[in-house]
Amino acid sequence: MTSLSNEHKATISKNPIGQELSLFPKLHSDFVSKFSPSPSCNDIASSAITGSGSFKGAGRLVGKLLSALQALDAAEELPPHRGSPRESLFKDMALLCARFPKKVSAEAIANLLEHAIAKPVNEESLWSAVYDLFRPVTQPPQSETISPSSHTPFLHDLYSDWNGEFFEDPLIGLRQQMKDCISGPLPYYAKTLVFVQSSGMGKSRLADNFGTTCPMINFILRKEGVGYPPTDSEIQKFMCKQMPEDLLNAVQSSPPKEEQSTCTYPPSRAAIIWNYSVMFGILKASFKIFNVWVKGQTCTEMCLEKLANIRYEEMKLSDTNGTGDTSSQKRIDFCHQVKRKASEIARSLVMDREWRKLFNVEGESAVRQAMGGSKQVKKLLRVVERLTNNLKKFPRKNQSDDHLLVIVFDEAASLFSPSGLSRLDSGRYIALNRICSLLKDYPLWFFFLSTESKVEKILPADNPIPSNEGEVLDYSNVPSSRFPSRGNEIKLRVFPAFVSFPLDIEDRSRMRKPDSKKDELAKSMLDFSRPQHMAMFGRRLWYAYSNPQDMYNVARLKLVGGREGATYDYDNENHVFAALSFRLSLDPCLENSMSLPLVTTAVGSFMRVVISINQPTGNLHTVTPSEPILAKAAMEHLCRPGRWSGSVDILSRELLQKGLIEKGLKGELFARLVLILAHDSIRRRAAIPGNPEQIDLERMPTFTVEEFLRALYAEDHHKSISNIDKPIRQAKMNFTHFTSTRANLPTGSAIINLCHDLLRRSAAMQLSPNNPAFDQLIPIYLGTDEETVDPKKCGVILIQNKNRVKATTPNHIFDEVFTQPQMRQSSRKPDTKSSIHQSTEYASDDPPPTHQTITKSSKKLPIRQSSEYAFKEMRHPILFLLFDLNVNPGTAARVRVTQSTDNNLPRVWAIHSRGHTDEVFGCLRAMDVSNETNAFFASAVVEEKGMYGDIARRNLVFDKLERGFRYAEIKTDRSGYKEVSDDDDGQDVDNDRDIQMEDA
Repeated sequence: MTSLSNEHKATISKNPIGQELSLFPKLHSDFVSKFSPSPSCNDIASSAITGSGSFKGAGRLVGKLLSALQALDAAEELPPHRGSPRESLFKDMALLCARFPKKVSAEAIANLLEHAIAKPVNEESLWSAVYDLFRPVTQPPQSETISPSSHTPFLHDLYSDWNGEFFEDPLIGLRQQMKDCISGPLPYYAKTLVFVQSSGMGKSRLADNFGTTCPMINFILRKEGVGYPPTDSEIQKFMCKQMPEDLLNAVQSSPPKEEQSTCTYPPSRAAIIWNYSVMFGILKASFKIFNVWVKGQTCTEMCLEKLANIRYEEMKLSDTNGTGDTSSQKRIDFCHQVKRKASEIARSLVMDREWRKLFNVEGESAVRQAMGGSKQVKKLLRVVERLTNNLKKFPRKNQSDDHLLVIVFDEAASLFSPSGLSRLDSGRYIALNRICSLLKDYPLWFFFLSTESKVEKILPADNPIPSNEGEVLDYSNVPSSRFPSRGNEIKLRVFPAFVSFPLDIEDRSRMRKPDSKKDELAKSMLDFSRPQHMAMFGRRLWYAYSNPQDMYNVARLKLVGGREGATYDYDNENHVFAALSFRLSLDPCLENSMSLPLVTTAVGSFMRVVISINQPTGNLHTVTPSEPILAKAAMEHLCRPGRWSGSVDILSRELLQKGLIEKGLKGELFARLVLILAHDSIRRRAAIPGNPEQIDLERMPTFTVEEFLRALYAEDHHKSISNIDKPIRQAKMNFTHFTSTRANLPTGSAIINLCHDLLRRSAAMQLSPNNPAFDQLIPIYLGTDEETVDPKKCGVILIQNKNRVKATTPNHIFDEVFTQPQMRQSSRKPDTKSSIHQSTEYASDDPPPTHQTITKSSKKLPIRQSSEYAFKEMRHPILFLLFDLNVNPGTAARVRVTQSTDNNLPRVWAIHSRGHTDEVFGCLRAMDVSNETNAFFASAVVEEKGMYGDIARRNLVFDKLERGFRYAEIKTDRSGYKEVSDDDDGQDVDNDRDIQMEDA
């Protein structure tokens, strides 16, 4: 519940609800009386949100409650919810009512209903429940969702891939991280590692493979029928069940009356006792039963690794029914024995008064410290010691390993959803972790695997950013403070999460082997569009499929959260963020703490990949990987009527305007959007007839540069495009998405290989912010679709983005003379003594800029002659697109084509556009996003500031390293600073970002 401040409470006290809500309990009573059995508040809320179920009219009932609350005086007086840009709670509720049932969780609605029908109504609790409506909606764990007809062959595909060759890189990384964790100088909390990564990255496969060389107890806790490998249902149901009624009565009637006067008990005491009893029972039972198996093996005849392999073979899945999802009988028997024994242990603990006393007092680390000295834990330690002593009898091949046994809880997120509860509850997971911490002195490790959960729950931060000011969590849900003993305020160290799961496994495997590498490099552009080739990139999941249509269906479903029957909703910022991330390479703004829920949801349910986790704060460093399969799936979602426009609108209003997304300094995000829209306007022609949601890339493996340019620019500018050399216009393109880099472009053959690899994965690239002249790179191929791709025929389209109100020119950027095609003089070399201000780039009605505006340092080499220029090995012409996005062209041409005139270098064709509307970019009109992109542009570019902005920026004293930057003088016209080179005798050395040209 949201904690209310004193100011909130005073406002509520001054504005009582009076009789305004008195009619709602009667409305609720009349509604539930229509059904048998009567629906609970959870049932009503779920039906209202989903619009399904057998409780017709639930949405109207909830709508009436929201409208009644909005009409109360207190709603006008109360402040908006935290993070809202609006003036009052009334306006927040107005927007919520307009969007309902979107943007709100069933859990929050159920909570509100319970408070609204309570007698008497607790007004503070009621308004607290109203504020809870505005908490970010997180995706609950959902099914992997495939149609029943394809379910069986899909599982068989996964089984076959599961038992195929294992890519060892993550296993090597895991072993190294385990050693590094325990070798640190500070004491640690527990030998636990949390595997955090998005779906399909190989978490379960890695844990499973670890068990081939180390004895393992592995429980799969995902819900039944959800994902692969299949659940150990008996264990999962027991670990998530509620306390039986007879035990609950026993707990609530204890302790004896004579003790009640001296003890203060937490309100969730019964839940706490049951949580710890169940987790204690599972561990103790597992150790006992596994020890029986270990004693039955002959230690004189085998090493520990052999023992592990025998256990692995007994526990692994079988394919006896042709589906690959059948647990072995020995695994079923083991789980049944563990569950039965654990149930006996848990019941006996609940009935043990001494055990219950351990949970009488709350406080930092109080429970763990109380358990540590208890007789029950001492008995558990004796069980563990007997087991480890028996395991030590088996000699180890690798003496450097400190572990004899690993216990795995796969999809531990299910512990957050106990049976019968609609809300997320961390109590069982916290209890399990605390018990594990008591076993840290033994050679045991615990692995917790998680995808579909909130990362802040599976790996709590040391200093989390509170979701609501003053919020106090339920005692049973508070993670351990990790103090080793009373009075010791140095927290025990928690091991960092393991996130090192590689992408592109199939591609890496092939390119590392000489024979298969030769085959890969012999592929054609046509091959690059085939599903089996595209599946080599990204997560291993895609390559497991034998049927491409199954693969594409699952990919589309993954981008909408994996819910069966779900469709893309452009009003859902999580859907929009996922789809556009895999097309435009979106990054969250890490400086904005409000972006954390967006990111954690994207990792848990929408395929975003974790690079690292900051344990003190809980912040995630994440990326959208380059995955052709997901890029195609996103394209199919977006290309249906109305979806692009709706998605751009949500991206602008809900993500950019709230500062949740990085937008670049010069309009880079807008430029990527325009380029992708141009691509999609072409690709829509490759849609399967009668099914516009499925785009068949094999029907259009490539498109030409000319097709792309005609799609990108408005029709008025098409005539000038035909002046470009034919080899460039007929070159092939195949990009479907953008990826990004923070590195500077390489030189020599490395840039050729880079372009080849981008073509292989159908990608374009957002370049490093430090790149001196270019912002995006799109690879092209000057050959045919069918031939083996020759890297020497690779070419590039280079794009530079400008966000100034005054234009620049290709002349200024390249420090070369550019001319319009009809005026070029190809028979002679240019006069090297001529100044570039004498360029014939401009028509007679568009005068050239003045010498003072464009002159650069005489000692600074032009870009293409500098040692850092990446494309010296490229002998083909280069196409350069200059986007002056914020320029009003006035009477000048909006789009102009020019070419370089230095015949000693490959020709550069330049297309210089001014403005950002559909008068420049025809793809905006073709994709019906003209209005939305105008608003998007205003949100997606950084506002150009005047002299005052420049003054502030120069407080970053070493933002540029030249002395002229640090000691620049203000120009005489007060338009900016004049930077002087150390050796240029007072000449202005502004780079291309500062060179301006007054528009004609």
